[in-house]
Amino acid sequence: MPFFNTSDEVNIYYEITGEGIPIVFIHGWTEDHNSFRIQQKKLSKEFKVITYDLRGHGISDRPEKGLTLDRFALDLKELIDYLDIDKVVLVGWSMGASVIFEYVNHFGLHKLSKTCIVDMGPKAINGNDWNLGLYHGKYTIEDSLKDLTIMCNNWMEFAEKFIKSIAPYLDDRQLKISLDKIARNTPHIMYSMWISISIKDYRDVLEKISIPTLIIYGEKSTLYSVDTAEYMSSRITNSEVIIFENCTHLLVMENPIKFNKVIKEFVEN
Repeated sequence: MPFFNTSDEVNIYYEITGEGIPIVFIHGWTEDHNSFRIQQKKLSKEFKVITYDLRGHGISDRPEKGLTLDRFALDLKELIDYLDIDKVVLVGWSMGASVIFEYVNHFGLHKLSKTCIVDMGPKAINGNDWNLGLYHGKYTIEDSLKDLTIMCNNWMEFAEKFIKSIAPYLDDRQLKISLDKIARNTPHIMYSMWISISIKDYRDVLEKISIPTLIIYGEKSTLYSVDTAEYMSSRITNSEVIIFENCTHLLVMENPIKFNKVIKEFVEN
């Protein structure tokens, strides 16, 4: 299995399929490279599709160090440099989009040609000057601290609450499958990354994204609203918003045919 070793000696798992324009898919919190298995199978017929497990996720190393979005962005840069690819299209879903924001914040548009932000906003925590964050503007720092306490005490208690909030339509069998999958995660990594997400504010980074950008949102997402998407589009010069009807935060899995089509057209145009 292919791994590359980061500058701080962490092994990151990756997969490369196909040839052509390189597309790097970045998964979300608690997920892994398999989130994009359908995209890998379909899009690799025309493009070079790269998926990988963020540190602490999947079969990458699960260290005690580097559990911040800053380090995740550096891992991404090191992966791009290691693979010697250029004019890269980055597709970040959920926390994966935050990795893109952090990458731009630290490294500008180094080796990038296009970006795609999937159901994520520039700031999760809501407050006096921001109401387009998590849970449609209702999630505060106090809520985050309460959730972190639950995570530290009983990771699976929080996990069940979180899954039910993002996919309320799951039946008992589907919920069990989701819980079995999320149970594979390491709790200290999950709450470390929740902290990192909670303290970040990328609103001033948006204007630095001058390359073509696609902003995708689920019409029925319980996490972020279309208003968040429109806010980002108003600040990213060359951007377009696409709403996935009848889809939640899990739109990549709920409508993979449309997602593949949209990504293909975005990369080609």
